[in-house]
Amino acid sequence: MSTLILRGGRVWDGIADTTTEASITIDGDRIEAVGAALGGPKELDVSGCTVVPGLIEGHAHLCFDATAGWRATYDSDTPGTMLARMAGNAQRMLAAGITTVRDLGAPTAASIELRESIAGGLISGPRLLVSGAPITTTGGHCWFMGGECDGELGIRRAVRERVKAGVDWIKVMATGGNMTPRTNTFAPQFTLDELRACIEEARRLHRPVAAHAHGIEGIRLAVEAGVDAIEHCSFTTPEGYDHDPALIRRIADAGILVSPTVSIGYRRWPDDGRREARAAILRDQVGSGCRIVMSTDCGIPNVPHESLAAGLAVFSELAGTTPVETLRLATSRVAELLRLPDVGVIRAGAIADLLVVEGDPTDNLTDLERVRYVIRGGRIVHAEA
Repeated sequence: MSTLILRGGRVWDGIADTTTEASITIDGDRIEAVGAALGGPKELDVSGCTVVPGLIEGHAHLCFDATAGWRATYDSDTPGTMLARMAGNAQRMLAAGITTVRDLGAPTAASIELRESIAGGLISGPRLLVSGAPITTTGGHCWFMGGECDGELGIRRAVRERVKAGVDWIKVMATGGNMTPRTNTFAPQFTLDELRACIEEARRLHRPVAAHAHGIEGIRLAVEAGVDAIEHCSFTTPEGYDHDPALIRRIADAGILVSPTVSIGYRRWPDDGRREARAAILRDQVGSGCRIVMSTDCGIPNVPHESLAAGLAVFSELAGTTPVETLRLATSRVAELLRLPDVGVIRAGAIADLLVVEGDPTDNLTDLERVRYVIRGGRIVHAEA
């Protein structure tokens, strides 16, 4: 017997160009049918609303608090308070309609414990894919998470340790980062041979590799080594950006995922030409056919965990994509690229992860912030009064 029917609203299935008027019948944690529906034991009137697939955040940091004082908070956390903080951040994301999250940087044990606690029903939260502590050089970007190593043997050992712990992705810091003093954002952290050792070990153990890379030389090394995904992929230099169309084309031809981490924070950038330079790179990545995974890097300063909807609107503005094209990057397209079967779409047999919003986000992305209901695995996990 069907457990829940959503009736009276519009439905965007995650793929089509337009919405349709339809009912959604849910049985257990799966969608049974989309279309006309008979009466059921529980019905939800979603008239005036649009039902879309639950959103997918491609790059998050659940262990950060999104404030300028993030490092003091991080350093003062015990393992217990860290786990509680991560759980709270995950629950805020779920309430915003984000039903799947790829967390790419947190202490490994906390990441695994939170993922398993959510999967086991101990607490409510989005479905998690986790990398644990990123692999970095001694004193490298995010060294404080516990992922320091050096040399080819060290990096192989680091991969094995993470696979033993149970991570879904391997993350490696191919360049320094803005949030770690005394690292170089514009220069590679590992040699080509070290990166290749990382990827070889990860492939042997059936784990994809995501490389954090800002500076162009780090991006080049990541591409040469054969990573599966490049996080940020921003082509930054001390003066701004070094737009390299040939390298972007190479990334696209290689089928490497690009996770651009575009967030609401871009709205605060000064009008000094940097925003337009970043936009030109994004437009080139889209136009060249790069396999883009929508992401915001949420948890870093001024990027709240629940702000994916705002990030989608910013991405659309910068990259010149339509609302529907942008929505696909946070639903069906990212699900396909992250190899998540049966999520990111609304169809019979798919997992019933749904977001119900007022208005129509296929016309206006800001309507994603007008949340009425969130359904995760067939259960209503959030309802606005």
